[in-house]
Amino acid sequence: MALIASSREEPSLRQPGIVLLCLLAMVLIGERLLTIAVDGVRQGSSGFPVWLPEIGSIGETIVFYSMLFDVLKFVVIPVVLLWLAHQYGRYSAGT
Repeated sequence: MALIASSREEPSLRQPGIVLLCLLAMVLIGERLLTIAVDGVRQGSSGFPVWLPEIGSIGETIVFYSMLFDVLKFVVIPVVLLWLAHQYGRYSAGT
């Protein structure tokens, strides 16, 4: 229990940094995979690849994933950047 309490009190850049890197990787890889899937549909295949869960029609699926990546890019990543900046301020004030 003391370990958890001490980790909450000590300012660290590790957690927000790891979360930011994971989100960036998720957005970059996910958008690339979505582009590949959409190009496959455009070239005349019958539907999405098996690895991409389909929601309703093909158009609804494309809109859903596009909006998901937009929310990650324009809402979640800036919030994590603010968290990183806050932790950096606490870390630099503590040293």
